[in-house]
Amino acid sequence: MAPTPEQSVIVVGAGPTGLALACELAAAGVSCTVLERRLSTSAQSRAMALYSRTLEVLDLRGHADALVAAGRPVGRMVPAPGARVDFTELDTRFPALHVVPQSRTEEVLQQRAVELGVIVQRGAEVFGLAQDDTGVTLHVRTESGEWEETADYVVGCDGAHSVVRDLAGIAFRGRTYELAPVLADVRLRTPPPDDVLMLSRNGGLMVSIPFGNGLYRLAVVHRDRPWTRDQVTLEELSDLVTRVLGFDPKPYEPEWLARFKIHQRLAERYRAGRVLLAGDAAHLHSPLGGQGLNLGVQDSVNLGWKLAATLQGWAPSGLLDTYESERRPQAERVLRATDRATRMGTHPSPLVSGVRRRALPRLLGNSRIRKLAAETLSGLRTGYAGPGGPRRPDGPRLRAGQRMPDLTVSRPAAEPVRLYELMRDGRFLLLDLGEDGAGAALAEAWGSRVCPVRVTEPVAELDGVGAVLVRPDGYAAWVDGRSNPAGQVERVRRALLHWCGAEGPTPQRQAGSAAEAGAPAACPAEPTPSADAEPARAEKM
Repeated sequence: MAPTPEQSVIVVGAGPTGLALACELAAAGVSCTVLERRLSTSAQSRAMALYSRTLEVLDLRGHADALVAAGRPVGRMVPAPGARVDFTELDTRFPALHVVPQSRTEEVLQQRAVELGVIVQRGAEVFGLAQDDTGVTLHVRTESGEWEETADYVVGCDGAHSVVRDLAGIAFRGRTYELAPVLADVRLRTPPPDDVLMLSRNGGLMVSIPFGNGLYRLAVVHRDRPWTRDQVTLEELSDLVTRVLGFDPKPYEPEWLARFKIHQRLAERYRAGRVLLAGDAAHLHSPLGGQGLNLGVQDSVNLGWKLAATLQGWAPSGLLDTYESERRPQAERVLRATDRATRMGTHPSPLVSGVRRRALPRLLGNSRIRKLAAETLSGLRTGYAGPGGPRRPDGPRLRAGQRMPDLTVSRPAAEPVRLYELMRDGRFLLLDLGEDGAGAALAEAWGSRVCPVRVTEPVAELDGVGAVLVRPDGYAAWVDGRSNPAGQVERVRRALLHWCGAEGPTPQRQAGSAAEAGAPAACPAEPTPSADAEPARAEKM
């Protein structure tokens, strides 16, 4: 198999997961093609909940504001009468669950991907795969014929029935629930409160999400309603919802009625040689809580920079394998939590139902537990820190592997700036809080991979921090305390050599590619090119 002339990745699947990954790779300067069987973006809004951390990682590349503008923020989730999880209390730019139709999410991410130079090939079905030590070959067919596509790596983002996963020989272990939920986008004459409701009663479980334009997403399941191919009717929907809600919301004018199966499955591994999996191709779980799309997009942001670094030759040893070691536990956690909630919500015992109804309001009445629940659901507690032992009293609060908050920092002779705005082009971020800025000056030698910033005023959230190297996905890679300023420059050098390779430019990197698409590359080490620059590649329909 002949090597390709440039580093390249084929992403199979143009859902939110695949398109987010394509944006990550293109921002890092990697040539990327997306293959998709569908001829257009999703006409249905199966996944439509964007949580805070998902919007934060999308904000790292400048995608979030367009999605926020296209959706509707919902501040509270009500998991039982008298209980609430309040997202408005979260410390983030996005203190809400944003309801955005999946079709709109795909449109925004596809537009960004194309602007960054990604080729999106629709109507393309993958039916064969072969790989060796140098690359992967896919056999692809469209209405006009068949051909082969070759790349250094292939990533399957092609959903529950992933062809890439099957062709790579990766097992997808798990089970299918006997329950058969009904899903609907409808108008309601007697709507419930305008929060996200997750209610359980009489052996049934219901989720209600307001779109904000008079439409509601209703998902309802009952333990006595097994799978059937019968078409869903408004009468059936009304009956099921009434059992749980306690009154008939009188649904009418449905835009979508469907019945579906719930699966709980996890890929045996996320990588087979040069083939990787992300999103629903790697994990499936109960839709309770709306975590699926969020889990997939965060897979992509974690994988994108690691795959780019591997292709460009500066990745630390074993970096690509940390994609699975970091992301698979997150999927396992969501699978366990959603399975437990689904089983509890449809448990036939009145005693279990009664305990749940009494316990949840009491638990969530505690402000600390309520905040913990909001941070967990929103993804803000997601982190990749290993067992580092207890924090020293004089050490920094921030630790390696933790989420880096989107702080506003002051710089010499420049306006204060948000950290996430400094990371729009997919580089590492080196924050130097030392008195002389020597660490930031040193990091300029890694300018194609690192954005060095000298912070001139104290920041409460960085108390005790002398320097921090932030990964392109917004997590701290390395944190240095202020207790030994004399050795800081050498520690910065070692951290940069470990995480970012040797000094000097990355020859293959398309510098400023994110800025060409209109995203501000505010880092002083890499000036922003003209926003009027034409994208190098175009979408194929």
